Amino acid sequence: MPRLFASVAFLAALGCATTDAVAPAPAPAPAAPAPAAPATATTTAAPAAPREVSAADLVDHAGDSVETAVMVPPDAPNEGVDFQNQWMFRHFGRFRRTKFAMGHAPGSSGHERHYDVITVELPDGSFHEVFFDMTEFWANVKPK
Repeated sequence: MPRLFASVAFLAALGCATTDAVAPAPAPAPAAPAPAAPATATTTAAPAAPREVSAADLVDHAGDSVETAVMVPPDAPNEGVDFQNQWMFRHFGRFRRTKFAMGHAPGSSGHERHYDVITVELPDGSFHEVFFDMTEFWANVKPK
């Protein structure tokens, strides 16, 4: 019996010691804010922290809409089709044209702009619509 009592007392003492060792330290007192420096004409503002940029903002949006349409150069051969195909191949890789449309919309200067809208299918099965601004090209076409 004394041995059992000694074992229980030892384990109880061990349990108390372990609990004390794991107890969290008290939180430090919050530091007082530093006094603001008086504003003077010679004081320069600290540089602003860099703004985080999402991955979506880093994506090339050229050709996604009328506002970001790809300009076809006025001297593009084959009515600009070769330029369009090469641009899409550089941006998407292999593709298949599935739709073609021509459209026009008012431009920022009030003049009407002309667009080719091409829908392509990529090997992964996704579809993309690409806008090409044909205004400068058609302005320089000489009648036959």
